[in-house]
Amino acid sequence: MNNALLTMEEAPQKEVLSRERMVQLTEIIEALENIGSSSYWKVIEQNVFEVELAKSKRRIETEGDTTEIFRLQGEIRLGKRYQLDKLLAKYRDELTSIRKQAL
Repeated sequence: MNNALLTMEEAPQKEVLSRERMVQLTEIIEALENIGSSSYWKVIEQNVFEVELAKSKRRIETEGDTTEIFRLQGEIRLGKRYQLDKLLAKYRDELTSIRKQAL
């Protein structure tokens, strides 16, 4: 079996997948920028996400049940994901690394 043919066939397929991911990341970044600049996001962030995050942090300090502590830790981790600036930075970094690999 000739392994040289396998690597030549994999390269175009990998290139297509990285292009698709770049397009997808660009769309995600644009969407996050638009959402972040709207006043609606600020209302949701202040009145929903920050409130729920604060509640979970307060409850974890007084909770005695380890199962509940683990659940609250998961809620806190999830709540921190919805910080748009960090989410945007994550996707920009991924897009940058894919572009570097493509060159």
